[in-house]
Amino acid sequence: MTYDEWIEQYVSSITNRYVRGKCGHAVQAMKLEFPELRIAKGFAHVAWGRDQHWWCVAPDGTIVDPTVSQFPGTAVLEYEELDLDNPADVARIPIGKCMNCGEETYPDSLESCICSQRCADAFRAYLNNPNS
Repeated sequence: MTYDEWIEQYVSSITNRYVRGKCGHAVQAMKLEFPELRIAKGFAHVAWGRDQHWWCVAPDGTIVDPTVSQFPGTAVLEYEELDLDNPADVARIPIGKCMNCGEETYPDSLESCICSQRCADAFRAYLNNPNS
């Protein structure tokens, strides 16, 4: 079985062929079938931005992405692999959304739930406003 055949079979087995959020499971299942593959984790950069993502890498360096169909109507422009043993790379992974503006927050954000001092000040003012 080829990589493409396995991917087609896997995607066909998913209800409505909806693979969003299933990349971790898919790459682990694919690695069991094809032990030569290496699992990569990081960001998929697409036309509308970036998304946290997992994919496989073949021994020749070719990207094998069993859930690329979760990015409909757009091609992945770049795969950016992160080294999860490197604290600087881990710090680039968003861990939530800012309680004030909705932007991503990171481990070094203020209390990990506010993205910046500006948002912290605005959110504090909102909470302390008796007319809110």
